[in-house]
Formats: sequence, C-alpha cells, structure tokens
Amino acid sequence: MCFPKVLSDDMKKLKARMDDFKEGYLETVAAYYEEQHPELTPLLEKERDGLRCRGNRSPVPDVEDPATEEPGESFCDKVMRWFQAMLQRLQTWWHGVLAWVKEKVVALVHAVQALWKQFQSFCCSLSELFMSSFQSYGAPRGDKEELTPQKCSEPQSSK
Repeated sequence: MCFPKVLSDDMKKLKARMDDFKEGYLETVAAYYEEQHPELTPLLEKERDGLRCRGNRSPVPDVEDPATEEPGESFCDKVMRWFQAMLQRLQTWWHGVLAWVKEKVVALVHAVQALWKQFQSFCCSLSELFMSSFQSYGAPRGDKEELTPQKCSEPQSSK
C-alpha cells in the first residue's frame, strides 16, 4: 500500500494555515477584551499563553508512516495500538478537567462559606441594633435574656 508524499505536504500546509488561524483568532479576542475590559489585560495574557500551549499540541496522533510498521503487526493490531493511545490521551485530558472542576468547586464552597458567615454577622448586628434601639426608647424587656454575639452564632433551639 503506497501513500503519496503529496498528502504529507498537504497536511503540513493545512497545519500551518490552522496555526495562522489560531493566532489570528487569539489576537482578535485579545484586542476585543483589551478594548472592552482593560482591567482584565494581565489575566488575558496568562490565558492567551495557556491557549497557545494547548493549541500547539496535536489533537490527534501524528499519523505514522506505514513503512515503520513492525514486521508481523497486523492492521488490526496497529489500529488497536492507536485506539489505546487515543484512550490514554482522553483519560489524561479528563483527569485534568476533573482536577480543574474540583479546584473551582472548592473555591466556590469557600466563597459561599465566607459569604454565609458575613450574612450571619450582619443579621446578628442588625438584631443587636434593634435590641438597643428598643432599649433606648424604654420598651419593656420582660423576662427575655440579653442577646450577645455569642448567642447569635449558637444554633437556636425551638421552645
């Protein structure tokens, strides 16, 4: 089975055109964001470098020259080897995606916890403000116990 050399040259030309397209696309996006959101420019540089790095990787394995085929290796064996390599790359990619998602979820959980603590503090401060304003107007307190920040943070028991 013979593969023409022209196919290989055409693939190289296509790859070069794709690289030019990716660079042009990155420059267009960068120009848009620099114009619309100048405060994001430092972050944009970091992301652009990451995209370039990912964009330079080949999404598919380089096609091996059929002449380098091992003696005795059948077509099915070769396809199986390529398929296993593809699955390995896919598994590595998904592990990276999962690690990224876990990182973002942890950051989100921490942010929500901090927000919840701030909300609780605000509610406690608001209740203290109301209590002090009622006390200053001479409202009867009855037999209610005094509200303190420590009591605000304790879980309330229903009576």
